[in-house]
Amino acid sequence: MSQQTSEPVASNSPVAEAATSKSERYLAFAILTITAIVMIAMFRLVYPVGVDWAETYYPAMRHLGAPYAHSDLAGLPWILFFVPHALLPLQWGNALNIFLNISVPLLYIRVNQGGWFAILIVFTSSLFFDLARTNNVDWIPLVAFLLPPIWGLPLLLAKPQAVGGAALIWWKRQRFSVRMLAPMVVIIVAAIVIWGTQPIDGIRDVNPGNTAWNFAPWPFFIPLGLYLLYRGFKDDDEVLAAAATPFMVPYLAPYSLVALLTVIACKYRREALYIHLAFWMHFIVYSRRLEIILNECGC
Repeated sequence: MSQQTSEPVASNSPVAEAATSKSERYLAFAILTITAIVMIAMFRLVYPVGVDWAETYYPAMRHLGAPYAHSDLAGLPWILFFVPHALLPLQWGNALNIFLNISVPLLYIRVNQGGWFAILIVFTSSLFFDLARTNNVDWIPLVAFLLPPIWGLPLLLAKPQAVGGAALIWWKRQRFSVRMLAPMVVIIVAAIVIWGTQPIDGIRDVNPGNTAWNFAPWPFFIPLGLYLLYRGFKDDDEVLAAAATPFMVPYLAPYSLVALLTVIACKYRREALYIHLAFWMHFIVYSRRLEIILNECGC
């Protein structure tokens, strides 16, 4: 009677490789999670509270019934659906938000193979330093680019002033399907039920287009924006369509352009470098002029 012995699975068999790959994924996830926790804790200790976080999102989430009356919120109200961490204590929410402002662009760059060039262009830009100062939530529209269009659209249009034009290309790729708009419609209806006409009154009272930090070239560059949108539509290029957006909106803060610079740096490297240098030149010249003006007026 012959004995049958089971042969060990070869180390290079598909089963062994799959098990190893799975273990490596778990290990990578654990390392990333621990790194994220350590970074957030570090930001909690050393990172100052951003002015926009302290004056806009933190108070708005504590007065959800009337966010415009109790904060500096000047945008679309459903953006509050995506910042539940604003309910955390001020310093912890602030730390988590700056972590997202760093990690989401890094994730986008990795997914789109932007490499070290894109990382350096984005994180050494004057735009990113401005975002770090204010700690606004401009990671939200970038998350939209990492999701299927049907789910990304509500995030993109929660803060559309920098890259919102990409929505047209996404919709085109879906053959202008009404189904793609369903989550967006649900969110708009929910916003109307919760806030009624408050957003209209609140935005009108704040009038963000007439603020010192408004960087939009409205309405003078609308023709350029329309041209870029046309080229983006014709070439099926969401980056070109996104780049059209700042030229066609009445309000835009400089830090919101971090999202746009990130998507451009991953596809149009030369143009991203030009934008990077141009904004540093603007920052240097404007800072010198502002210093002279303040000295002359004795401020």
